[in-house]
Amino acid sequence: MVHRGASAFAPENSLQAYAAAMDFGADGCEVDIRRTRDGVLVLFHDEALDRVTDGFGAVSQLAYRELCTLHPRTAFGRPASATPPTFPALLDLARQRAMLLHLDVKEPGLEEEITRLLDEADAWDQVVAVNAANATNLLQNPNLKLLTYKAPGLYDGRLDVDPVAVQGALARPGNMILVDDPRVAVRVLSRAPYQPVPLQYSYRLILRRAQAAVFAPANGFTPMPHVQALSRRLDPSSVEQLLKVLAADPAARATATGPASDAASAARIIERAWAAQRLGELGRKSAPVVRALERLVQQPGRHPERLYDGLDGAMAARALGRLGSAKSAKALVAVLRPTERASAGLGSPPGEQSPAWAEGRLQTHLMPALAQLRCRAARKFLRQYVAMDEAQARARGPPQFEEATRALLCQRLAWDQIAALLRSPNPAVRGTAILECVDHPTDERRAALKAAAPWALKLPHQPRVLPFRQAPAAKRPHPPR
Repeated sequence: MVHRGASAFAPENSLQAYAAAMDFGADGCEVDIRRTRDGVLVLFHDEALDRVTDGFGAVSQLAYRELCTLHPRTAFGRPASATPPTFPALLDLARQRAMLLHLDVKEPGLEEEITRLLDEADAWDQVVAVNAANATNLLQNPNLKLLTYKAPGLYDGRLDVDPVAVQGALARPGNMILVDDPRVAVRVLSRAPYQPVPLQYSYRLILRRAQAAVFAPANGFTPMPHVQALSRRLDPSSVEQLLKVLAADPAARATATGPASDAASAARIIERAWAAQRLGELGRKSAPVVRALERLVQQPGRHPERLYDGLDGAMAARALGRLGSAKSAKALVAVLRPTERASAGLGSPPGEQSPAWAEGRLQTHLMPALAQLRCRAARKFLRQYVAMDEAQARARGPPQFEEATRALLCQRLAWDQIAALLRSPNPAVRGTAILECVDHPTDERRAALKAAAPWALKLPHQPRVLPFRQAPAAKRPHPPR
């Protein structure tokens, strides 16, 4: 079973990723189910939109047609999302490919609709696992016949790229293993490595309004209508106006207390996040722009709701990466210095948002930014990060070994530096480096694989739809061939 589909070949939770998992020998996929504001069940992992799209807020705050108008973010040279497929479209693909399904119901209140759609598609026999959270009634359905996992998810720490770990998991009692990438498990099982089948789209959701979305506000504060109103009130191409938005204090216009104050603070954070994003898109790097973005990274807006906490600082980090502001690498790295509370394993004082959420969100956006800043400071920090142990990384926030490895491989590295990653004692670093070198080969990466992980050269790979862009390799003699 492949976690969110084969995301090495297509964006996570997309029909292309699910089809690729089957092409590379898997039996099925784990999928994440959410519901849009107009009741459409879609496959989308995060509650928040900002990690993989250019939208702000939650999936549940948008109608499906509005969700489809958002653009994917780019991370490590590739799109982070595709048009979110609907659950009926997934069932259509699952029927075509005899795909087994692990359903992760991400929010309450979806079970009745999931049951109805499984009945209509006659797809109960294909559901082999359901997460217990938010699915109590679904798990009691007599049509459900579950299988058992042999081990915890091997995708955790990239153990799915370790043949010994995969072999050990397969030897345990049970029926299934859960991986992020199916290729090593398929190799251990001696299955055919790659048997592509054309992806057919026989399911269609006909939207009555094909024009660009007009985001309608839901109950309470919703970010995207606010963003649209802001883009009409200001000139989105004016650097001066955008800088004024960045300079605003998130709490400056909050004149009330309680929910009204929180909504006003959220609106200011969204405004600053949008302005930072626009400055990155405009690509006009100047000293005032860089200073304003760096200041926002260092002093993000805090908010009691996770959807908004630290969002403006995270967007500023993304913008600095998009602008290629190499001098900002030190400022970005400084934000991830260890904190006393994180090192001691402490949370926030009562009534305050946990810093781990804001730190995790910042890291999620900061690692792709450092990948774009190809300079000595970024390279030095990333090399130090991938050499840390779990405790050292956790002192800076939730560990991001996979993301840091991808970011480091976007830097200028010689073959022996790449080989060191392939030999890392950290399986998350080692496994990520192996797959990146297999899927995006260069002379230096092939040489490193031959020296450090020659077995991986036999893994199948498939070119991406979008070409991978990487920094020029450092000149250093190759090992003897």
